[in-house]
Formats: sequence, C-alpha cells, structure tokens
Amino acid sequence: MKTVFLGRSKAAIVLPRSFFREWLIVFLYAGISVFTTVTMADPGREAAEGDDGLASTQYRSTDEFEVLLDGPALRDSNKRFGQALSGSVLPRPTIHLAAPEKAFVQDISIKVLRKAYDKLGYELVVHELPNLRSLMSANNGKYDGEVSRVANLSSIYPNLHPIPTAINVVNVVALAQKNSANIQRVENIRDNPLCVRGNVIVETLVSAHRIECIFVVNISQALAMVSRGRAKYTLLPETNAKISVLHSPVSNVRIVSPVLHSEPLYHYLHKKNLSLVEPLDKVLSEMRSSGIIDQIRSEYFDSIPSPDRMGSDD
Repeated sequence: MKTVFLGRSKAAIVLPRSFFREWLIVFLYAGISVFTTVTMADPGREAAEGDDGLASTQYRSTDEFEVLLDGPALRDSNKRFGQALSGSVLPRPTIHLAAPEKAFVQDISIKVLRKAYDKLGYELVVHELPNLRSLMSANNGKYDGEVSRVANLSSIYPNLHPIPTAINVVNVVALAQKNSANIQRVENIRDNPLCVRGNVIVETLVSAHRIECIFVVNISQALAMVSRGRAKYTLLPETNAKISVLHSPVSNVRIVSPVLHSEPLYHYLHKKNLSLVEPLDKVLSEMRSSGIIDQIRSEYFDSIPSPDRMGSDD
C-alpha cells in the first residue's frame, strides 16, 4: 500500500491533473457503494435509530399510496405541473384518413366513421387532399386509409381494402336554368351536358349511356355556363349540387331531376390495418341495421337550407 501511495504521489507531481481525476473517481465510487448499501440492504426495516437524515425504505400499502396521490402536496403541484397522475387519462389511438377535398358527400361519410371509430375507442383525424393524391397517399401507406370511395378500387390500388358495409351513397342529379322542364331519366339528356373533370361516377354514367359530355374544371364553372345559357344541363353529385347552388353567385340554376344514378360508397383501410376490418365492419353493420347511418345522412341534408328560403325571415 505504501508503495502504491508513493507511486501515486510521484504521479501527482508529474501528471497532477490525471492523478486527481483518478482519485476523484475512487472517492465517488466509494460514496455510491456506501449509499447503496445503506438504502438497499434491508428494504423492510427502518433506517438506523437516531439517523433522521435517511428515510425508511419500507414498502407502503395501496391505501397509503392513494392518500399520497390525493394529498395536499400533490394537489398543490397541479398548479406547477398540470394534472395529477391519478386524474390523467391515457390518450386513445388515432386513425388518420385521407379524403378528397371539397367533396361534400364525404362530410356524411366522416360523420358515420367518427361515430364508428369512437365505438372502437379510436380518435379520427381526416386529411383533405386533391382527389388523386388522396388515393395515392392512402395506398402508399402515408395514411391509414381512405374515408369513402366507390367499389372495386382494389384492382387499381391493391393496398387499400374495403370494409364490406357501405357507409354512404353518392347520387347523380341534373341541373338546369329555373325555367327549364324537369327530366326523369338520364337518357333524356342529349344536349351535351357539362361534366366536371375527375368525377368518376358521372364520367362512368355518361359513358354507359353514350352521352357526349363537355368537361369543365370545377362546379363553379359548370354552374356559370348553365346560368349564361352556354349549356342546357350539368350533371353533378347531389350533395355537391345542393351546397354549390346554395353558395353560388348564380341565382337562376336549380336541380331539375330526381336521382338519375346511385353508387354506394365504402370505407377503405390500408393493408397495415387489416386487423380493424372485421370489428369495424361489425360496428358499421349494426349502425346500418339500426338506422343510424340513414339518420346521419338525413340530418345532414336537413341542415342544408333550401335555396327558396334564403333571405326569408321565417
């Protein structure tokens, strides 16, 4: 030991910084060892008598912990650190879905899905994107799925799997100037109606009936051209038609047909969420059987004011 000490002393003279670093490590290690021995040696007994500086490591009962959690010290800590642990609620898992922007029919689908996912204990977040980007992003797995689309998308987007129960329906109607006669069937339209580019349901409908359609960029352009007499009809999804007529600056365009064509809409999930398909379909099937889905749809349309009542004081 004497030899070691002399060696260390010589080292201190030659390399003082290295010497003191080594001894500091030794002292720190010794202190940690003593502290660990005192606190961990016998966790079921009180600390040494007369030593008020070391608290007991005796285990507490569940009742004692409840008292501590509800004690004044923890209640006062809420002011500094937020809610106490005993009152905290674990966040629910979140489902992120893509949806085409400015597609009002999706509002109904979102209301249905929000209720269904809530029953399964999930929060729903919807991200509106341009039509094609929405599908591609969902198919690539950037989102957990697509809010609602027509059937048979899996052949084009193989990573998206439909929930068997339809959650919504899209209806196609015709619009014309207010003084135009009503039409009852899509076959009655032979005057080159306007169609909005990218609306697959309308495009499929006119193609099936061999109707030559003039394509425009958006609904506002379609309504403006009909209002000015540059086209006699335009074909639109019913939900978009009702809301667009309500908010459009044109005032001489109305819906002039019953529903000319209908397509059910299905919710799609990315393949990474296949475990949700069966429980979600069960919830949606129950919602359809009980009339909840139809009720959500009816309430949505009832919330849209009639254009004839706009400006009325009633």
